[in-house]
Amino acid sequence: MNTYPFDEQKDLLRWQDVYYGASPLIYIHGLGGASSSDYPRVVASDAYCRRRSWLLDLPGAGFSDKPEATLYGTTAQAQTLESWICSTAINRFSLFGHSAGAFIALKLAAAMPTKLSSLILCQPGLNEYGIAMLESITSISESEFVASGFSQLLEQLKDNGGNESWLGPFQACSAQAVYQWAGAALADYDEGRWINVLSALRTPKKAVILSDSTPLNDIRLYHQAGCRVEIVTHSGHMIAYDNPDGLAKAISNLAS
Repeated sequence: MNTYPFDEQKDLLRWQDVYYGASPLIYIHGLGGASSSDYPRVVASDAYCRRRSWLLDLPGAGFSDKPEATLYGTTAQAQTLESWICSTAINRFSLFGHSAGAFIALKLAAAMPTKLSSLILCQPGLNEYGIAMLESITSISESEFVASGFSQLLEQLKDNGGNESWLGPFQACSAQAVYQWAGAALADYDEGRWINVLSALRTPKKAVILSDSTPLNDIRLYHQAGCRVEIVTHSGHMIAYDNPDGLAKAISNLAS
């Protein structure tokens, strides 16, 4: 994997560089995820456009380092990614952001408008289940969550079932990172105000990928925000696991 030292202690950001090309599509995973786990089946699909793709594990997640720090909110993560991108030789890039990773993608897009070619958000924002989980995380202190809350949450998710694929990268996350990102994501969501940020964003291409269970009113909101919308059938919130070939086709339709 490729590496980038993201703090003074030289802790490393890690990512996979897949296929060739001058302008990569950078994958930003959601809370509890890891691009190294979520997207290999997508980019390996026969339906994928074979565009150069950077599968990024955010600090505190996946294979990237997990220092004890206060750098895991969405603004701090976007700033880390901006420094990382500026350290590379690329002149243009596109962004893919899933779920709460959409908030990071939006902030990064706003910070680097002259280099951004397109923005693709997948199941962006927070659904009712996500809000309830993040509120339960932040209902206790960070120290309490790190000491016992994170392990209790993992046990609860295992008992609930249906989370087997997501639990792989989730249990590898830093508990501190999960807690800080949870609080920042709730603040970013702010009852949908982030949609206004998406609407105001000036970039050549804006698009949203949604599951086929998405309410029509939500789809209309994204159209009104100036986004092209792709629907992936037979999928829920975790589209990359539910229908990787369908997600690969949707990305290819938007990124080519």
